[in-house]
Amino acid sequence: MSAVFRKGGDVTFLVDELKAVFDPRGGYWQPGGKFMPSIIAELGHIVEKHLIEIGLLKGPDLSPDQLEFLAKKKAEFEARGSQKDAFAKSSFPEGAQLCNKCNTAAAVMLDGCMTCLNCGYSKCG
Repeated sequence: MSAVFRKGGDVTFLVDELKAVFDPRGGYWQPGGKFMPSIIAELGHIVEKHLIEIGLLKGPDLSPDQLEFLAKKKAEFEARGSQKDAFAKSSFPEGAQLCNKCNTAAAVMLDGCMTCLNCGYSKCG
């Protein structure tokens, strides 16, 4: 990784390479309900944050419409009650499941489809 940064050029591919490393013994949960598949993948997330901060990568910004939609759906889900879960300190509703895209325990059933309240990912589109 150090050699790639010293060489220069486009180093953004490192983020995807590092985040794709999975520990064969399983990963671990971070506070707030984010799953890390390995320590190497966590390094990839750290490098990604840094590259976003310095402007080499575009952040996963959601549009105001998406943020409003997610806030509405989160409130709707919390209003109807939910299952108990181990992630009580999470800012997302209890009972939320792991999102396949952002690895955060923020996916809930909305309108008949699992939707992530963190990144907006949904298999239904």
